[in-house]
Amino acid sequence: MGFAHIVTPTLPGFQLLNADEISLPATSFQFLQALQGPAIIRIKGKTRQRRAVITLLHGNEPSGFLALYKLLQEKFQPFADTTFFVVSVPAALEAPGYRYRALPQHKDINRCFKPPYSGEDGHLAKQVIDYLVDLAPEAIIDLHNTSGSGPAFSVSRRLTAKHQALASHFTRWFIHTDIELGAVMEVPFCCPVVTIEAGGAQDDIAHINAYEGLKSYLSEENVFTQRQHIEVLGQPRRLEIHKEASLAFAERPVFGASITIRQDIEQRNFGTTQPGDILGWVDHAKLEHFRLGGHQRGELVEHYFSADNNQLTVTKPLKFFMVTTRIDIAKSDCLLYFIETD
Repeated sequence: MGFAHIVTPTLPGFQLLNADEISLPATSFQFLQALQGPAIIRIKGKTRQRRAVITLLHGNEPSGFLALYKLLQEKFQPFADTTFFVVSVPAALEAPGYRYRALPQHKDINRCFKPPYSGEDGHLAKQVIDYLVDLAPEAIIDLHNTSGSGPAFSVSRRLTAKHQALASHFTRWFIHTDIELGAVMEVPFCCPVVTIEAGGAQDDIAHINAYEGLKSYLSEENVFTQRQHIEVLGQPRRLEIHKEASLAFAERPVFGASITIRQDIEQRNFGTTQPGDILGWVDHAKLEHFRLGGHQRGELVEHYFSADNNQLTVTKPLKFFMVTTRIDIAKSDCLLYFIETD
């Protein structure tokens, strides 16, 4: 289960592979095992234009990698020379497979795309940046999954016609954000970069979204031709949980838990949550367990959420997205993102 030919690496953290020289294993996971570590895979296009795709920045978000495997199986030829970055391979391989964002004791690499680029993960992020700067592609797509179920959507720091056109190959939802986390989409490349959340990591529809979106993005002669109407959602916030708080997901308050969130909260992704809708329950500390990340520093949780009678609800209509029911992700990253909506 190997490769017919591996190009000698020129980057310390990555192996460089040409798609037409890969002997593809029988399954996508065997392909991942054959890679063993981060890889850059180059697919020759019909023209010498250049496009780029980043996959598996998080090891528990497989849709982009599964789409790449399927494209390689089909010997698909894109319109432009295309470079795929497959990044967190060791985390994806860690048993039981596609479970971990990053290996234990490692940083979330999609928080490392900013100075000082320290440690192994920071160095790897800097290599991705340097390679992309030298490559100078006309567009970059960063493919992800959400940890909870929900529809596909896009995220970008820029709100231009080109950014929206790139997103339209995958989804009609476009989230314009100014949140700074150290993500790859925050790097000021000389071309548009858009993050695509293809849907829930466990959902087959997400793998289909990633595959069909990539085929559209890679087949189009003019990649900036808008494929569908785009609905823009502006300036999200993050609902974050303090490390000291204990968290549970259940149908009723869990004894001893600082916060209990309803198990079906994922169903609120991209719907409208109204005041009075019960999201969960909190103990005597109520909203002190939470903080807001994002749009306006210093904003109070109380401006958007209420804990009357220890029931967690909202103070105004909100649209949630990227809701997770993974305790580790909710605690280390955030429980959900939200925007105000009418």
